[in-house]
Amino acid sequence: MLLYAVRHAQVAIRPAVPPEEWHLSVEGVDAARALASEGGWEGVAALHHSPEPKTAETAAAISAVLGVPLVPAPGLRELRMEAGFLGADVFERRVGAYLEGAPDPAFEDYAAAQRRGLACARAALAAAGGQPIAIVSHGRLLTAMFSALCGERLGTAAWRSIRMPDLSVVDLAAGRVARGFFAGRRVRAGLLVAGS
Repeated sequence: MLLYAVRHAQVAIRPAVPPEEWHLSVEGVDAARALASEGGWEGVAALHHSPEPKTAETAAAISAVLGVPLVPAPGLRELRMEAGFLGADVFERRVGAYLEGAPDPAFEDYAAAQRRGLACARAALAAAGGQPIAIVSHGRLLTAMFSALCGERLGTAAWRSIRMPDLSVVDLAAGRVARGFFAGRRVRAGLLVAGS
């Protein structure tokens, strides 16, 4: 059983618009198509994606190459941060501190976000009946989800290591990340697959 986890592609940053409403840049669309064209997506039954435009558009670009159906999945939305637009340096410092465990009232509860993302992926895998599925989500949420799967809190360096777009393939039967971001790490498959 395989889970393909995708971080969305590059966005067109618009400071006057909330980040959850941002769309992909032209380069982002091209990069998402290129990611899909690299191969290694055999048997993927569906692309479950966050409802935010940047993830929906990433999923649509991948689907256009693979011919895989799209499934909106609200549970894969980004880990909420209600701080308005922040410059890149301030944003990275604040997100990094939060991911390292510093409390920040502007952020969604970390454990709740983990549970939400994992529950969504678990339901998608169950619905696929053993076929591989892909989830298309966001850097903060994926970092939180992989922290739970790997059994350790992944922090700033791990979050920054996930490119836009990027792909990680989790081999749930083997209990490890087979390739892509966080490759080689052991995972607790039982968080996603009953009886594992």
